[in-house]
Amino acid sequence: MRDALDPYQVTVVLAPQAHPSFHPYGITHPWAVYFAGRAAPLGAVPASVVDAVFYHFKPALIARFVPAVWDQAGPEKVLAARLAGVDAALRALLPVPIDSPAIAEAAELAVEAAAACTAAGRPLGAANAALPLPDEPHLRLWQALTTLREWRGDGHSAALLHSGLDAVEALVAITAEGREVRSILQQQRGWSDADWEAAEGRLLARGLLDRDGALTAAGLAVRRDIEDLTDRLALVPWQALGTDRSLRLHHLVRPLSAHLADAMHLPGPRPQENPLA
Repeated sequence: MRDALDPYQVTVVLAPQAHPSFHPYGITHPWAVYFAGRAAPLGAVPASVVDAVFYHFKPALIARFVPAVWDQAGPEKVLAARLAGVDAALRALLPVPIDSPAIAEAAELAVEAAAACTAAGRPLGAANAALPLPDEPHLRLWQALTTLREWRGDGHSAALLHSGLDAVEALVAITAEGREVRSILQQQRGWSDADWEAAEGRLLARGLLDRDGALTAAGLAVRRDIEDLTDRLALVPWQALGTDRSLRLHHLVRPLSAHLADAMHLPGPRPQENPLA
């Protein structure tokens, strides 16, 4: 479900058509758009809160843009900008009309799934769930998928916390496993070579990384536990929707997401047609 739904949702920060909606407020840097666009549901929070809920970023990178973005545009204006940006991006990139019956059906299924997301321990998911749903089905779908994505992300942060890995250690571990590329991930999250190498040293000392930079059996077990716990913590909305209707939502959104992923040049494999295969 994550693979099939996420590309539709990330248009807010990755589709170039979405960014101009932030520009009238002076929010022009891609990272300013990212931090403002994701954090706005929480209100005008300080950098420390964004750091807490986003987990992976170097605090100094966040502090370059937060709280300055709230002086440029308060959260209400940012929320309006992000919805306008998503509207522009989806109108430009979707392979079907925005009034497609498939989008309308997907929106109602996603809204029902998102309504099952409980608030406890899920700050970013709960903040998005509290926002009003747009009337237009393509935006209604996007808002519901945003709630689901951020709610799952909150659970992933809990799994990382449970693992004992700090922000940069988590990134070192996932790249050592081969699921991400260091040169991309390290730069995107703002960590220096010294930060990265210090984290490698800590993982080596704990027996999670070997001297060649590969995960040990213990390190692989930690990574597996993180992913398994993240998935278990993400089950509630799909249990509420039921298998058949969850698969129906997957069937409706997957081709849209695959098209959007291509249009935005997202790396990685495209969502599979049959998730139970």
